[in-house]
Amino acid sequence: MPEEQQYLLPEPGKEIARLTEQDAVITHMMNNKHILAPIDLSKSGLQILDSGTADGLFLRRIQPLLTEPYTLLGYDVMQSFFPPSAPAHTVFAIHDISEPWPAELHGTCDLVHQRFTIPGGAKKATPRDMVSYLSQLVKPGGWIQLVEMDVTGAVHGPAMCDAWAATGAFLDAAGAGTDYAKNMAGWLRDEGFENVKDEHVDLDLGARAAEAEWGRRGAKVLMEAFAGVAGACKMMNIDVPGIDLENLAQRAEEEMMKQGGSYPLVFAFGQKPVA
Repeated sequence: MPEEQQYLLPEPGKEIARLTEQDAVITHMMNNKHILAPIDLSKSGLQILDSGTADGLFLRRIQPLLTEPYTLLGYDVMQSFFPPSAPAHTVFAIHDISEPWPAELHGTCDLVHQRFTIPGGAKKATPRDMVSYLSQLVKPGGWIQLVEMDVTGAVHGPAMCDAWAATGAFLDAAGAGTDYAKNMAGWLRDEGFENVKDEHVDLDLGARAAEAEWGRRGAKVLMEAFAGVAGACKMMNIDVPGIDLENLAQRAEEEMMKQGGSYPLVFAFGQKPVA
């Protein structure tokens, strides 16, 4: 059995709970829309691959929309994240996104999905290379959808500016840089994909949210992410000049609840040509 790799953020044991709540917030604020690529999920026989799947949450979310037979493939480096038993039609396996995918998967997937995963592989491969590897999995006529946060894409108060600056420093140290999300659509075009779209979505959190309860939950989720970033910066000895990492997450959450903040996401998707 392959040795489990080190998770990019500290306290991986808490990650499934954080990722589950993060997904709940994003799902609610996007009106239950998980896939922006215009794929017909009602078509039978689909094979869908989720890279960086954690416990398969994305696959479970879309499963009620699918028509049997179908195959769901969930890949991650953290085998400990996988559920004790896989749901019907679902297979979990280990794969490191910084490495090429098995040849038998090339050209087999109707949809390849990956969200918030690129920084995890950036110590060993460039974000561009990882997108290229994923692109090989899509069958002619199939779709790929990549989702990442844009740390340069939002305007905030001072606490949120500090939090995003620390996140940018962490991403630089991890090898991903701060502009990779903006480049994903261009990389898909370079890979020959058609109908490529680059959708930027800002989720309003805290006081900006239309619904107070979801604004609070969203602020808490982002605060937990910033706490993880602060912990990673300290663990990796990343220099973040002028920013107090000890109270970074708390300051950001308080500011979100008083004046609001946003979570800027980038959805890049495209279709592999039929011929």
